[in-house]
Parts: sequence; structure tokens; C-alpha cells
Amino acid sequence: MTRNVALIILDTVRQDYFSKHATRLKSMSEVSFAQCRAASSCSVPSHASILTGELPHEHGIHSTAVDYSQLDETKTFFGDIPGYRTIGVSTNTFAGEPFGFDKLFDEFVDISWTRRFPEGLDAREFVTMTDADGLSFYTTFLKTAISHEHTLATISNGAMAQLDMMFSKLPVPKLLDDGGESALKTARKRVSAGTEPFFLFMNLMEAHTPHQPVRKYNGSLYDAPNDWSSNNGLNQWDINRNGIDGQEETVEHFRDLYAAAIDYLDRQVAEFIERVQAATDRETTFIITADHGENLGYPADGGMIGHTSSLSEGLLHVPLTLVNPPEGYDKTETEYMSQTELGSLIAGVAAGRTPDVFSDRIAAERITTTNSPDVADDERRYWERALRCVYDDTRKWIWDSLGTVDEYDLDHERPNWQHRTTAEEVSKPAWTGEFFSEDIEQFQRQDSSSVCEDVDEATRSRLEELGYI
Repeated sequence: MTRNVALIILDTVRQDYFSKHATRLKSMSEVSFAQCRAASSCSVPSHASILTGELPHEHGIHSTAVDYSQLDETKTFFGDIPGYRTIGVSTNTFAGEPFGFDKLFDEFVDISWTRRFPEGLDAREFVTMTDADGLSFYTTFLKTAISHEHTLATISNGAMAQLDMMFSKLPVPKLLDDGGESALKTARKRVSAGTEPFFLFMNLMEAHTPHQPVRKYNGSLYDAPNDWSSNNGLNQWDINRNGIDGQEETVEHFRDLYAAAIDYLDRQVAEFIERVQAATDRETTFIITADHGENLGYPADGGMIGHTSSLSEGLLHVPLTLVNPPEGYDKTETEYMSQTELGSLIAGVAAGRTPDVFSDRIAAERITTTNSPDVADDERRYWERALRCVYDDTRKWIWDSLGTVDEYDLDHERPNWQHRTTAEEVSKPAWTGEFFSEDIEQFQRQDSSSVCEDVDEATRSRLEELGYI
């Protein structure tokens, strides 16, 4: 019998923190791909690589060229799962309707903290529609809600957003999550609504910045003050440029709240899996992974915070675990797997097979960084440079568009760890041409305004909140 497949992207979750803090999903997992690597270190190109099976220079979708609408079914793995009802539920704006991601699906729903009830008007969108303030703002919103097709959902979106903003100004944990709980509830309803086999895509953003205490987080995992937020309590670019000296406590708050977010996702997703399994007749395979990881200021991360200007193991080594897969894989698969093979895995699992998706050598790249610091042009060129890397056994080479090449040791028993082998000049292997047909030097930074030229003010506001622009 054809099985359902659910691909759940835990945005920004690295392998070591997943292993430590996603204990429920680990216990439910029947197969783990221990050496999975993302194809890029940020959301836009990584999602496109998952869809197409291509590296960013091949599919052409990256931080300054965000348009998934150019993709049709024949360019993605959707062409390999005919007859499936395809459902998307995403809390990631980039993997959403504003950038054409929804066009690949039969059904698609965008969720955020300002739109927890997807049928209703996004509260953030209303804010951009009106110049009213004070009492007039609320009466105008009420009139808009009453005239909306889904009045109650619109009012609920506004009320929830207002509560979130109110609690953010109080010395108490944030009342609600970033939309993950609503997204999982929406997904449960959608997958139960049809009879044909479904493919479900989800992106959950709780582990992405901004980080702050949340009411449903496990408070024993962090000691950050209730009013602390990475948006106002941590200067990412100051740390990336100057190191963490003097900011150790701030970095610990960041790490601990990141861990608490993963623990929270673990609880929510494990419950979601159990409920879907109980509500559906077909076998359902759940594929849990991340689009990229996060640098947390460790030495192996180059002392960096966030996921910009880097191809570290903190960013590329991501979890990939299967719940209820077909028989055929080992409990732990130890060979390299690039996320460019995720489409083959999805199509194989859908057909009840366990395809060979492993390679001795894999590659990844990042075309540019858009949210670089406000610095002199010479330094800006460094932060905005293109980056590529290749893997072979326990060796990794990273090179950039400025001509630098570095070689690293890896240890497959130490997730997200790498160590530069020498300070001397090295060369990248000759065989890198099998992955990259074009020279890296041609990928120069484009105008960052291009990412927001055609989006509405509500989308721009959400991207600013997430630190993308």
C-alpha cells in the first residue's frame, strides 16, 4: 500500500543539539542518517536544493534571488510522487507564499505569530493597511474583521498578536511560541481531510532567532532573565567580528534558549506524529531534518554566532531521522548523505523502498550573505563572499571567492566539529570540478535590496524581525 510521507524541517537545528535535546524524536526514530549535510548554510538555497536536488549555483535560488515560482514539478521531486496530495504548512516566510514556494503544492498555509488562524487576516498585514492609531486603530480593525470572510479567525489573530506584544513588554516569559503549535494543528487537520496518500511539507521556526524565554519552554534549561531577547541582548556582528570576550553570559543565554526551543519542538513534533499515526489508516513515514544549523560561538564554529558568512559544521551538519520507514536501512547509517538526495529519499520511501542516497564525497556552497555588518567596503567584501566546500572521508576543504582555501579535520564521532589542519596555504582537491562547473569568483554580491523589491510591507517586517534584512 502506498504510504504517506511527511517532511518536517526543524529550521536552524544542528545535529549535536538535536541529539542532546530531541530525546523523544530520537526514541521514536528507527533510522538515523548520522552524516547528513545541508547543501547550503541558509534557508533559501537550502530549501531549493532539497526541492531540486541541485546545488545553489545550479538552481539559481539564493538570498538575493528568491523566487521559487520559477520551479515547476518536473524540476523538483514532486514529479516523482504522482498521485499524491501535496500539502505545505510553513512558519518560514522565505519558504512561503510571498516568494512563490506555495505554487508547488495542492494546498499551502502560511503561519506566523501574527497569523495563527490561517483563514483569518494576518494582523501584521492589517497594520500595513491602515494609518489609524489609538482607539481608531482598534475600531478600524474590528470593522475590517467583521467584513472579512472569516471574522472570528481574524479577530483571534489580532487578539493573539496583541497578547504577544503585551507580554513582550512585561518581565515574564513570552506567552506563545512563534507559530509552531498552530502550524502542527493546521497540518493535522489538512492530512486528515482527504483519502488519497499525502505528502506533507512543514517548516517550524522555533529554533531560529529571535531567542527569548517562552512560557511553554522547559525553564530548567536556561537562566536568561524573562525579559531577555537575542534581538536586544546580543550583538551578533560584534561577536562575529571581535569575539565573545566579555559577552560570555550573553552567548550562554543564546545557547540555552536555542536548546530550550529544540526541546520544545521535540515535544510538539513527537505528539504530532503520534496523533497523525492514530488518525490515518495508511502507513506514514516521517522524515525529520533541518535546512541548516546554527553557529553558537564555539571554537569549531570559528567563534561565530548565527548562520551568515560561513560553511562550518555547525551550519552544515544537520539531523536526519526517519520514523516508521520501510525496512532496509540500518538503525544508524554512517555514510555521507547530502540533502540534494532528499528528493530521492522521499520518492523511494513513498514507494516503500530504501534507495541508496549515500556518497563518498559531497559538496555544499553559499552564494552570498545579505545581512552583513555596516563596515568599510574591504571588510564587507569578506563577509559577503561566496563560499564552497567539499567532503571526503574525514577531510573537508572550504574555499571562497577571495581566493582563500582551508583544509579541516573532521571526526565522525563528534557532530558539528571541525579543526583547521594547518595555517599554511593549501589547495583544494582537483576533483572539486565534478560538483562545480562554474568558477566561484563569478558569484559576486548583488544588491541586497533585491530580496525585498517585490514584497509587501508585512513580509518585509517579518524578514526584519527574523534578522534577514
